Amino acid sequence: MKKFIVIFIFNLFLFNILIFSQIIVKNKIDLSKKLDAKEVILNKELELGGGKGSNYQFERIRSFRVDEEGNIYVIDTRARKLLKFNEGGSLLWARGKHGQGPGEFQSLLVIEKGIDNFLMVYDLGNRRISYWSRNGKLINEINTANYVRLYRIDDDSKGNFYGILYTYFPEKKIEIEHLYKFDKRLNIIKRLYQIEVKRLKNEIRIFSPQIFFRVRNDDLIIFANTGEYTFYLADGEGRVRKIIKNKYEPLKLLPTDRKREFKERYGGRTLPPELKFIFPDYYPPIEHLLLDDQNNIFVRTYERTKDGAHYYDYFDAEGRYIASFPMKETIFCIRGDRFYTLEEDEEGYQKIVRYRYRLKLK
Repeated sequence: MKKFIVIFIFNLFLFNILIFSQIIVKNKIDLSKKLDAKEVILNKELELGGGKGSNYQFERIRSFRVDEEGNIYVIDTRARKLLKFNEGGSLLWARGKHGQGPGEFQSLLVIEKGIDNFLMVYDLGNRRISYWSRNGKLINEINTANYVRLYRIDDDSKGNFYGILYTYFPEKKIEIEHLYKFDKRLNIIKRLYQIEVKRLKNEIRIFSPQIFFRVRNDDLIIFANTGEYTFYLADGEGRVRKIIKNKYEPLKLLPTDRKREFKERYGGRTLPPELKFIFPDYYPPIEHLLLDDQNNIFVRTYERTKDGAHYYDYFDAEGRYIASFPMKETIFCIRGDRFYTLEEDEEGYQKIVRYRYRLKLK
């Protein structure tokens, strides 16, 4: 009995250490720190892509990343190619074609800078992760066929993987979205987080909650549920080290907003008449989550200016709120004092644009 009491007290002691060792950061998204367009200084340095007369015409960019030397790595999902451009926008090499063989692609989803300075490419169609050298050599391929509904994935400096896996339970009419840690062979080590979403037949829920995560350059993982404005910073064992809670004013979803959102998602498509679309009363607080190379946090929100620019909330690496600023362009990567955006020209061709930026903070 004494042994049991000692063990119980010891476990309680460890539990309290874990709970009270968590750092909690509380922010208020303050209107006084909201910048306007003239306080966001953008100097365009590079346009890569576009229509006639451009240096390269992309078919459909899914994702791209930028390394410390300014080289740009792009996956063109429609062309089924992995491309490398130098800092000036010149094509250095192109790899891949449509197929199932080594180095061939079907449905490219994600590119990341992976372990050992390699490029990590996730091909959902071929159910595999491939690693490429910075010179375009295929290094390794890892089969993901055991996880049919594995979507976003990233790795850490030790070669462990983190990914989003969906599981549907038709009898309960729910779908569970999991954030898992996997080992190098894609065996599940630990579940870090999960959320449940209702999934009814012929019903589409607009703005259903989802998990965003990023692996920082110090191997800590930051993740968030888009339905709440809270970030969690965890170590590789899944222990939450910091909770960043953000108080904000919920943004009402007006009838005009619903029409615009529906048009942006389904405009021009013929939809089955039995489908029912469910909108929430308010926008979720998070549309997208980004980190720069210093682990500062940038959150694209659904709040817009009158001319349609989205506001980004900017936090430092410790999770402290700095300011909010508007951007018409969609930011994909941030390195140093440069934004890399994905835009379209007047002909509808995609282009990657690099800006040197400066925020005139209040």
